This record gives sequence, structure tokens and C-alpha cells, in this order.
Amino acid sequence: MSIKRLILLAFSLSLLVSCANKSMTRYEEIAQPLEKKGIDATIKKMKDEQDDLYGSNTEFLYYFDLGCLYHYKRDFKESAANFAKAEQIYEDLYTKSVTNEAAAIVTNDNTRPYRARPFELLLMYEYQILNYLAMMDVDGALVEVKRSQIAMNALYQKDQEKVNDNGLLRYLSAIVYELDGSTDDAAISYINAVKAYKEGKLQLPEEVLEFVAEGLRKADREGDLMTLGTQVPGITPKATSIREAGQEIIVIGYGGHSPILGELYMSGTFVSGGVMNLYYKDGETGERKSFTLVAPPVSGAGNGESFHIGFSLPEIRKLQNRVDHFEVSLDNAPRLRPEKVMAVDEELQQNMDDEKTTTITRTAIRVILRTIAAQKAKQAMKTDNILLNLITSLGTDVAQTQIEQADLRLGLFMPHSLYMTRIPVTTGQHKVVVTANGSNGETVEIFEFDKINVTKGQKVFLIVPSLR
Repeated sequence: MSIKRLILLAFSLSLLVSCANKSMTRYEEIAQPLEKKGIDATIKKMKDEQDDLYGSNTEFLYYFDLGCLYHYKRDFKESAANFAKAEQIYEDLYTKSVTNEAAAIVTNDNTRPYRARPFELLLMYEYQILNYLAMMDVDGALVEVKRSQIAMNALYQKDQEKVNDNGLLRYLSAIVYELDGSTDDAAISYINAVKAYKEGKLQLPEEVLEFVAEGLRKADREGDLMTLGTQVPGITPKATSIREAGQEIIVIGYGGHSPILGELYMSGTFVSGGVMNLYYKDGETGERKSFTLVAPPVSGAGNGESFHIGFSLPEIRKLQNRVDHFEVSLDNAPRLRPEKVMAVDEELQQNMDDEKTTTITRTAIRVILRTIAAQKAKQAMKTDNILLNLITSLGTDVAQTQIEQADLRLGLFMPHSLYMTRIPVTTGQHKVVVTANGSNGETVEIFEFDKINVTKGQKVFLIVPSLR
């Protein structure tokens, strides 16, 4: 081997070793300091350093994260514009054939364009619907409702065995249909909302059930609740009051910060066409655990040939959240407590569980293919010089180990949980105070809306973010 080839090998290796996982850099650079620097400073940094922080393969998340921040800032027009760009990127990636999947086989999943996890996509549609409702644009909200239904249908067709539905999204869809005067469509969305909550891990909120029952009574479809095995409320005082009054204030609270992803190292034995025995250290308990999966045959490996493998996978890292719930006071009246209507941490956990086996198997096969390729490369570069052979061998082994990085890409500004309550009001001016509280009832943050004007038949949406 020439000195030039050695220098090239050393240089390439140094690039691989120094290449940090961009997802962790994003979190440390913009998500972690959000509370101290504020939304405006975070948006500016994202825009100034888009290429370094995100790059072309994570373009969806760039616009998704911007959409979230503008939504919390209550700049609903700018939020909608950024989410629209994220939607277009998702649709382009979903409908056209993927031409760069081969790169992921020899490197890692980060080389593939990020396509959004199912719950991120559905959360984006929820934010979009709320953006348009907050701008009192029912037609715009209706477009997003229909787009979300197409996305959910596609997700179900793609993975029949996995639950890719969302009770809150179905519930918001019903509200939009009611505003549009589409009673039958609203009733169907109400029914689907109940189904989605029953399929998910979050219990059907009582207030949601009350409005579902009221909406189905209006459509003469109350019996559909019985077929779902759901107890129909005898009375619906709040829903009835809002229907009779015609106007309301709807508070949407975003509490805490969703988990992030870190790297979990696994190692073990892969037997081509046999089994895969893997070991790892549990991040929460510290215990060493193991499990066994079927190991499919790998091209280039003999049936029954065994390999020792080691690789990193994404692992949920929970953050310490100060916000446990919200309380709302209208015109100095006693406080009421919005219910949790979506748990983002549970959605992420479900998605990780759904994808676990596929991700492990794909990553293990990739490592095996690189191992086989590395052995062939060593043979091809073998010389009569023992020292050069040693350097080549070590360099090849280190390089192929450093190439593997877990795909930690995830939306950075999602809340831990979403909360919601609907308040019947008279026409005129109102004062609303929303308090974000900790688990012991301590005040974390206070939001005051002093002069909210409500006209006849209007639904006013108040967006309250406390990602602490």
C-alpha cells in the first residue's frame, strides 16, 4: 500500500470518528436552551444554521419544528406556512420511489430522508387544524381535516397490525365538521374518536365523551356509542350549554417536553438463517437484559454462519418535566382543570415498540453486510508488508464500526402531553387566566388573556404552551 493510500485512509477515518450524531447536536444547540433564550432566538438560530443543524435529509423536521415554535408563539399564519412545507415534503417522500435506500445499507439510517413517525404526522395535522381555527378560517381547517384522513387511511393500509390513529385528531375533525354544518361527517368523526381512544393507551376523556354524546344525539346516532361498548352520559350540561349559547372559549394547553432519543448499544451473536441473541443494558434500571429474534439469511454469508455483532439503536430518554396539569379561570370564577387529551410520550413509546423488531433486524443485517465487505476489502488490500496489513486491518475495522449511528431524529418541540377544555361564554369581553402547575400543585407559569372578545356563535381558541 502506498503512503498516499495510507494518508487517505487515515483522513477518511478521522472524518468518520469526528462525525457526531446531528440529532444530539440539534437538541443541545436549540431545544435544551429554549427556555432561557426564548422562541424568537431559537427560530433565528434554526434559520441561520439550518444546514449545520438539520441538513437535506432532515428537511421535514426543520419545517415541522418551525411550525411548532410559530404555533406556540401564536403566529398561526407563519406556523401554517411551515407545516404546509413539511406536509409537502412528507407527501413527496411517500409517493415517489426511494432512490437512496441503498446508501443506508452500507452506512446507517441517517442517510435516508426522514419521513416522520406516524404520531408526528398526526400531531402536525392537529396543529394545522388549530392554526386555522385560531385564525377563524373554517375552510382552511376543513382542508387539513380531509388531508389528515387521507394520511390516516394510508397509514392503516401500510401497517394493518399497528394503530396509527389519534383520538384528539378525530375529535378536532368533528368540531370542524360541525362548524361547517356537516352533521353526518361530524358524527362519523365523533364515533372514530371514541374508537381511537379505546385503541390507544389514553383513557377517553370525560369532557370529550360528553361532546361526543351530544353530537351523536343531534345526529340521531346515539346508539352507535352503545355498539362501541361505551356508557352514554345521561346528561351533557356543558355541551348542551354551549349548543344553546352558541359560543365558547376553547383552551389548548401544551405541557412539559416530549422525550428525546438517545443511543442504546446492543451486542451478541447473529447466525445467518438461524437466530439472533442480543444483550443490552436497560437505561432505567441498569440491568443487563437479553432477547432472541429470528435471524434471516444474509447474502454473502453461508447458512448457519455466525457473526459477533455490536450496534447502536434509538432509545427513549425521558426528560424531567415540571408541568403536570393546567388550571383555567374565566372572569375570576373558580378554576377548572382541562383534561389530558393526548400523551405524546405514550405515542412515541408505542411507535418504538411497533418498530423495534424491524429496526433491530435491519440494523443487524447492515452490520453483517459491512463485516463481510470489510473482510473482503482486507483480503484485496493485503500486501507482503505485515505492518501495512495491520494498519489496513485496524483502519477497516474502526471505520466500519464508526459508520453505524442510531437514527435519533425526532421533532424537538413537541409537548409531553396536550390538555383541553371547552368553556361556554356569553358574547362580549372576557378575561381568562391559565396556570401551568407541577405535580404538587405549585405554579410553574401563568398566562393571562385580559380582553378576549367573543361574538355571537364564535369559538375562540387559546393556545397555551408551557414546555417546561
